[in-house]
Amino acid sequence: MRAAPAIAIAAAAALASSAAAAPPPTARKVTLAEAIALATRDNIQIVVGKEKVVSASEKVESTRTRRLPSLSLRGNAFVWNESIEIQFPGMAGMPPQTLTVRDQITASVEVSVAQPITAALVLGTLIDVDQASVDAARAELTSQQLDLAYQTAEAYLGALQARTLRDVATTSVTQIEANLERARALRTAGVLFDVDVLRLEATRAQLRQQVLEAEVGAETARRGLAFLLGLADGVALELVDVDTSPPALSWTEDQAVAAAVGKRPETRLAASRAAQADLGIDVARAQYLPNVNAIATYSHNEGQGPFATKDSGFVGVTLDWNLWDWGRRGADLAQARSASRQARAYRDFVASQIALDVRNRWLRADTARKTLDVSESGLKAAEEAYRLQNVRFAQGAATTTDVIGAETDVARARGQAAVARYQYLLAWMAVVRAVGEMPSR
Repeated sequence: MRAAPAIAIAAAAALASSAAAAPPPTARKVTLAEAIALATRDNIQIVVGKEKVVSASEKVESTRTRRLPSLSLRGNAFVWNESIEIQFPGMAGMPPQTLTVRDQITASVEVSVAQPITAALVLGTLIDVDQASVDAARAELTSQQLDLAYQTAEAYLGALQARTLRDVATTSVTQIEANLERARALRTAGVLFDVDVLRLEATRAQLRQQVLEAEVGAETARRGLAFLLGLADGVALELVDVDTSPPALSWTEDQAVAAAVGKRPETRLAASRAAQADLGIDVARAQYLPNVNAIATYSHNEGQGPFATKDSGFVGVTLDWNLWDWGRRGADLAQARSASRQARAYRDFVASQIALDVRNRWLRADTARKTLDVSESGLKAAEEAYRLQNVRFAQGAATTTDVIGAETDVARARGQAAVARYQYLLAWMAVVRAVGEMPSR
């Protein structure tokens, strides 16, 4: 399982104490499911990822329109310094004649329709390339959502774990105070000495300090988790307990690998990139084809004189063919083939990487599950030892050192048992994420 993100660590370390004291009146109660939903909806990474999908989808629509005929309009209007006129002398008693070759104001308008012919054959490939980009953007978005969901679960469960450890410390303070009362009574009876009472008071002070440190960390954790969820600055959170009973792994190691290869968005992302690269070869090869277009044009002129045609039009075909480019197209084609080989190699690498990731996470979850039994057994032994020492201490048969040692052991065992439960739950969720499913509890 990969290292926890910094923000998840901060949240896990601190939110423990958020339940130590009652949350402020304005605290927002959030369940684990709600936290995951918020993170996968409002986090800035998700917002940007969704916009990438929109952008890629619009690119497909833009390319698709290039198959259709284009309609263009061009026009102009000019005011010249003067008109152009030709004077003809009069003949046979006729007065001189003036012929205007160009008016002082001229105008023209031209409407053209062009339909790509050979380019339309290539556009299908370009559309497929753009569609592969959409698939890649969607796969990337899904991967981000899964990552954020796991990070949120990691932070949330880490916070609950820290809160439980704070409760353990608070319980230890209560137990030490009860033993301190007994010690004072035994000192009055002459069974214990001042040093015995002082030892218990020093231990109580240390435990109170641990509680205070947890409470300070809680505020940092709330802010960190709120940031991860995309909430406004200053929003306080109240976390709801989750069922920490250890769930069973739904897959064997090999089943988890097989499921991950089919479900992980990283697999789809790598496949989309490979498809894009393969299509890039066809696009590069299409550069060798001529560019043939069917066109139709209508034009109208004003002010050009009697010799100019006012209205005219034509239909025809244009051909543009690059016959020699000093090997540029060949180099482009070779580059596209190289990119395709790279994308295919990366696709195969991703499959191997996913398999390794899943196996490591599954192994850690399996080990964490086995650790639960060990920690529970150790807790039972520590609690029984503490009970026996308390009985002996009440009878004056045990020293404060014995009591403090037993209290330290039981506090450590309680903490280890709590950590083991949360760590297994995190490891289980890591396997769920590795398979390609949304972690939840």
